Amino acid sequence: MAAAALLSVARQPSRTALFAFTRSLGTAPTPPRHSFDKISAQHISALKQIVGGDANCFTDATSLAAYNADWTGRYRGSSQLALRPPTPRAVADALKYCTQHGLAVVPQGGNTGLVGGGVPVYDEVVISTAALNAVESVDADSGCVVAGAGVVLQALDEELAKHNLMVPLDLGAKGSCHIGGNVSTNAGGLRYLRYGSLHGSVLGLEVALADGTLLDLLSTCRKDNTGYDLKQLFIGAEGTLGIVTRVALQAAPRPSSVQAAWIGIQTFEDVRRALRLARRHLGETLSAFEFVDRASLDVVLEGQHASMRLHDPLPDNPTPFHALVEVSGSNEAHD
Repeated sequence: MAAAALLSVARQPSRTALFAFTRSLGTAPTPPRHSFDKISAQHISALKQIVGGDANCFTDATSLAAYNADWTGRYRGSSQLALRPPTPRAVADALKYCTQHGLAVVPQGGNTGLVGGGVPVYDEVVISTAALNAVESVDADSGCVVAGAGVVLQALDEELAKHNLMVPLDLGAKGSCHIGGNVSTNAGGLRYLRYGSLHGSVLGLEVALADGTLLDLLSTCRKDNTGYDLKQLFIGAEGTLGIVTRVALQAAPRPSSVQAAWIGIQTFEDVRRALRLARRHLGETLSAFEFVDRASLDVVLEGQHASMRLHDPLPDNPTPFHALVEVSGSNEAHD
């Protein structure tokens, strides 16, 4: 039943993901609304009961403003209803109701994306995972953590720090993005070079499907070669196959030593050479290598808010390219 439900959900929502991508380029036409029903007072009453009352159901313009616009302010929808289900079961039940009554849905996490993928195109029902914000367990021995999809990335990392562990993912939006959204977008982050993608770090998922099935793929076993690895379908699917409600993640040991260097580079070929040299000589301690060209750096410096106080790291050496190299490990002298 779960597999059939998954396939039935997969057909149409991919249009939304494609539209989010094309409109990020500024070239997307307005997609057709199709024959989805419009929100009625009866729908609102029923969904309010499913999610536990007024505290988790928003219909006023002031509350809806944050759900209808992305972080950049470039994309705006006109949703008349935002839900914040308090449990995974409530997420699944809300999806089931919307499916049965022909209501379009937009899943939303921390809403920190820059391409409008989590914002309504028309008047879709917004289902937020913000209330699923509990870190359920941390196994300090195996490094496995189980958390709700609405746990903020930074909060998860701070909880893991108590066990000398860390999330193998670091983003500029870590103070507000959700781990469920990170998984749903297969976020790469600054330390991809060392820890790879979330396809390798995610051990298991719980996902709410459109027919109300709560698909339990929440394995905490790191070495599992049994059968189909269905969770991989949902990593990077952006909610088109179902809404991630819980995540089991393999945390990484927290380094006790971190060193960083900002270097100026003359040509792009030298940037590539620097990366090759860093991989060869820094080996397993290399945790990040980020490059930026001069034009991009100037845009950041000239466009910054007055309170940020950013400055050119190498004012006396205005090279065309720059690289930030980070190493981390357990021995400062070695690193």
